[in-house]
Amino acid sequence: MRISIKEAGKILATVVGAAQSAVGVLAAIAAYILYSDFFGLQAWLNVTTEFVPLYMLILIVFGFFSIISGLFLLAERSEAP
Repeated sequence: MRISIKEAGKILATVVGAAQSAVGVLAAIAAYILYSDFFGLQAWLNVTTEFVPLYMLILIVFGFFSIISGLFLLAERSEAP
């Protein structure tokens, strides 16, 4: 069984899109865990409370763009002939 270049591209786009979306979701979850201070994470990471909003903003923006980019890859894969 041979896989053509187009099929390999579709498989690669699916894997990368799913992984990228998963990383984005994990970044958003990490932002929530940092905010709610589960497991004493702020003290463990030595994060002062004045910098928590900055870290949350960075994680949420990264997560949002990662999720959107991954979903675009998955949508492109499904539309490609």
